[in-house]
Amino acid sequence: MKKVLFVIDSLDCGGAEKSLVSLLPLLDYSSMDVDLMIVKKGGLFEQMIPPQVSTIPVPKVTSWRSRCCHGFLFLETRKQHCLGITRHGAETYWQIMSSVHPAPSKSYDVAIAYQQGFPTYYVAEKVRATKKWAWINTDLTKAGYRPNFNRPFYDRMTGVCTVSDVLPNMLSDAGFVSPKSIRVIKDILNAGLIQKMADMPLESFPLSAPLKFLTVGRLVPPKDYPLAVETASLLQDKGLNFVWTFVGEGAERKNIETLINHKGLKNHIVLAGLQSNPYPFFKACDIYVQTSSFEGFGLTLSEAKILHKPIVTTNFPSAYDQIIDGENGLIAEMTPESVADKILSIIENPALKNRLIENTRKEENRTAEMESEKVNQLLLED
Repeated sequence: MKKVLFVIDSLDCGGAEKSLVSLLPLLDYSSMDVDLMIVKKGGLFEQMIPPQVSTIPVPKVTSWRSRCCHGFLFLETRKQHCLGITRHGAETYWQIMSSVHPAPSKSYDVAIAYQQGFPTYYVAEKVRATKKWAWINTDLTKAGYRPNFNRPFYDRMTGVCTVSDVLPNMLSDAGFVSPKSIRVIKDILNAGLIQKMADMPLESFPLSAPLKFLTVGRLVPPKDYPLAVETASLLQDKGLNFVWTFVGEGAERKNIETLINHKGLKNHIVLAGLQSNPYPFFKACDIYVQTSSFEGFGLTLSEAKILHKPIVTTNFPSAYDQIIDGENGLIAEMTPESVADKILSIIENPALKNRLIENTRKEENRTAEMESEKVNQLLLED
């Protein structure tokens, strides 16, 4: 039996988290024992961990050293803020706190860092494993990671898996990884489960609104919710009667609320918060809108297609992995004017709307079968 370890930051509602809990039930448990190390416990998706998987905590040293390191981390974070230094928090955390995270007592045949940042650093430096693989599910440069800091960790891996076809060239050109080490294994979705969950009751969505728009994702800068708010302001100025629901939670909530109030959009935008089951929202909406500045893959676009929704997305590179402009969705520039124009074109052109919907019905999402087979082969290969 192969001994396998997955490491992930949390199982809150995010793309990597959703992909992992979709993957875990599809592993070949007749050939492997699987441990899952979760850095921050308590995420909504933890209830979806299959019983064959053993969850384990990240080992920590609780001593004067830990208290001192936390003090240094606080001071360093404050210094960077005061000096205007832009550095990803995971890099700063690992530089100062790595010594308080000892290696797990168990060794493994294969260890998977299922996210960039802490999981990658921990697997690279602390975990004892014959093979180590790192998953990258975002554009590291735009996420604020530095090549010179991260390249040594990726060089210690057996290989790197990216979740979209555009990421390998972007990551290798930026100097994060060697192009020879990269495989593409796309995020996994269970289409049947999504359709079943979409049929569950929904009470909080404004079902009576004439037009219902939806955006799903964490309230963080890469999702660019301010762009969505500015777009809503333009649509309001045009006299459109709509409600746009944002499903998700995050550090930018107060800033988004302030912008909504400033633009006078309280009657048009609803912050629905974190939802363990967002799929009834997808089913009830008229148009799904994604205004991200970048995505590693864009899992919500796949979910919207599975539920046959007209899609408007900004033109982040990996959007083109899933959307053919004018065929199964519309791709806009990253401006409020362009996003608003695409939304209006769907509203004003029923033939276009019907074509987008019908083309998504012709697509079949087979990531559950195809990508899980790739993962099982990777875990079991000699």
